[in-house]
Amino acid sequence: MKGAACCIGLLFIIALYSSVMTLVSLSETPSTANGGGSEILYHFAVFLPDNNYTFYKELKLGAQEAGRELGCALSFHPIGEEKLDFFMAQYSRFDGMIVYPYLEDHLMRKILNEINRSDVPIILVEHDLQDDSPWPFVGTNNFDVGRKIGELISLYHKAPVEMAVVYSDKSPGIYAERELVEMGIIAHLGDRLGAPITSRRTNLNPLDAEQLMYHMLRDEPNINTVVFTDSNDTLAATQVVIDMNLVGSVQIIGFGTEGPILEYIEKYILLGTIAENPRQIGYNAVKALKELREKGHTPSYVDTGVQAVTQRNLSQFRNNSGGQL
Repeated sequence: MKGAACCIGLLFIIALYSSVMTLVSLSETPSTANGGGSEILYHFAVFLPDNNYTFYKELKLGAQEAGRELGCALSFHPIGEEKLDFFMAQYSRFDGMIVYPYLEDHLMRKILNEINRSDVPIILVEHDLQDDSPWPFVGTNNFDVGRKIGELISLYHKAPVEMAVVYSDKSPGIYAERELVEMGIIAHLGDRLGAPITSRRTNLNPLDAEQLMYHMLRDEPNINTVVFTDSNDTLAATQVVIDMNLVGSVQIIGFGTEGPILEYIEKYILLGTIAENPRQIGYNAVKALKELREKGHTPSYVDTGVQAVTQRNLSQFRNNSGGQL
């Protein structure tokens, strides 16, 4: 038993050492790199959840574009309770950090404050911390997300609206600020809501949204509008409605701008979708971090916008720089 405990402890120490050395080595970037041979002024670390969702892919693309333009080398690292990279970030020599807060707020603050003591500038993206955060924020105003949902519903749906908002562990930034989302919805719809907003939550399992949608269609016939806050959940749940031949029995508002989602809008299967702008989040985060590094200050909040995409503006959205806001 003691031997097993010692082995586990040794493996943890090895993993810890490896993580620290990886961060240190990555932070020692050559002065010329970044794909184009241009001079590199800074090396920034970007900490994002370790998954393959479209939102994070687009955010990375925007950050990389800004890095090429502004002479900033970027390295991407996972953040999460089981990932050591961010816990060890204070020991690195990065010139700055872009962080998606993917840990409990109290723990995030503790680690960010430790990094602050080493005078490394930090930009938060997409999910701000509760209360007053001293770190500049680049991302979406989730109150505006709620208002856009309300606007979209009011265009096509007559009162009374009985709705469910489906949050997801796959979109933690929105789930963390769900109260703001619902405040935005209520602010726009007001007394058009026929009942208090029902909230549901899916986990990281891609099949969870399918099961939830099946349950709502079967057991909650009073709900006439379902809003999703994750693109994967949107696609999974919409397929359930199609398979059950119940298109039109409930109005569905999706999230994201993947090709199939836009096609569902075109075919009147989805009422519309909420489009954030992750590429602009990534781009503006690098831009803000460079300014913070050089000048010691940058705007405390950069709103990258949100849009409701419906049949009315679908063609325009598609033609607008490939779907970028």
